[in-house]
Amino acid sequence: MSRSGKAVLLCLALFAAWHFCSTLFADVPPGPGGDPAEEAPVASDAAGKASGLPLAREAGVREAAGAGRNFVISPLSIHAALAMVTAGARGDTRRELLGFLGSASLDELHRAPAIKLVGRLNGLTQTSFACGVWVDRRLALRPEFTATGGSRYTATAESVDFVSGAELARRRVNSFVADATNQRIRDILPPGSVDSSTAVVLANALYFKGAWRRPFDVFTAPFHIPGGTTVRVPSMTTGRSQYIALFPGFRALKLPYRNDGDHVQRQAAAFYMLILLPDSGTLSITDLYEKAVSVPEFLRKHTPEEEVPVGQFMVPKFKFTSEFEASPDMQKLGVTRAFSGGDFSGMVGGEDGRLSIGAVYHKATIEVDEQGTVAAAATAIVMMYGSARPSKPPRPVDFVADRPFLFAVVEEKTSTTLFLGHVVNPLAN
Repeated sequence: MSRSGKAVLLCLALFAAWHFCSTLFADVPPGPGGDPAEEAPVASDAAGKASGLPLAREAGVREAAGAGRNFVISPLSIHAALAMVTAGARGDTRRELLGFLGSASLDELHRAPAIKLVGRLNGLTQTSFACGVWVDRRLALRPEFTATGGSRYTATAESVDFVSGAELARRRVNSFVADATNQRIRDILPPGSVDSSTAVVLANALYFKGAWRRPFDVFTAPFHIPGGTTVRVPSMTTGRSQYIALFPGFRALKLPYRNDGDHVQRQAAAFYMLILLPDSGTLSITDLYEKAVSVPEFLRKHTPEEEVPVGQFMVPKFKFTSEFEASPDMQKLGVTRAFSGGDFSGMVGGEDGRLSIGAVYHKATIEVDEQGTVAAAATAIVMMYGSARPSKPPRPVDFVADRPFLFAVVEEKTSTTLFLGHVVNPLAN
């Protein structure tokens, strides 16, 4: 063999050895279906972008500016549902969804704190999480997609008949969600939402029940709703010190939930409610939504760290449910390919992968009283054959939440927002 031939063989051998070692000693192996060529050109911000907050802002601002209704959404539920859909997407469709979810690659998305928290929710006292995939019997889920769904999201898969049994399939999904949320979320899929053109439905259900670390007393207090009307509402009060901090234009209140003395759980997760109360005549609910999304780690940076003595203290009890279809908001935020013949060849076999997201249904409910909080949410994504159908449109500090305010339920260690919303009338359901 010539000298040049030996040199070529030596180079090939060195390359093979390098490739083997880099694979053997890689810190984090790529997830099933991962493709480095399909990375999105975005900067990573796991605590901010990868939280579903931009979509929450769009929906929340619309509700606050429109009819002025109470509103609640689960950024974590929506984020987890879209992350699973992303695992089945390919090419430009995956890149676009990754950009929307704030991750540069599928591997980075699965390593994000929010997704890691999803995998731990069933082991915590206050929370539970369930995920399911219903695929039309004409199709088969790809093994790598099923593996990702099972390992990352504890998803179960079921074959159904969307052609002759669409209504039965809809009821199965709704029953799954209702059972997983202790009957708090029903009819996540409205009548007519699935039919013979439905290929796949992905749904998850998030349930949270947390007791305050220290319960409150109850009294009746005035609350000023937009338009100049004042109503009297059952409200929580206390004379004990609270986590309160003052910021330009608003003040913040942190209400920790009890962990029932579980040392292991305290190491795994710690939850609290954050209430942001605008000062009168300064910031609006819309302003706070904008800050919560546009300023990196805004919620974490504006969470009070020290208890202070309280003067007047009042937080109204409230209970309500919100639901909406998220497709228009997602398209407004730049997701278009997934709704018009996207490439989901990593999800199902037997077709060319040209499915589309037909609808993204989200429903959330929350109840806050003197004992604690019960909240639940569900997201259902309906995948269709072909293009999507048109979507439907140190001194005592006072904290008197007697006017509209923003609230969030946050996991402290990962800064993950489980629920986000606002209250404009505590008496409205």
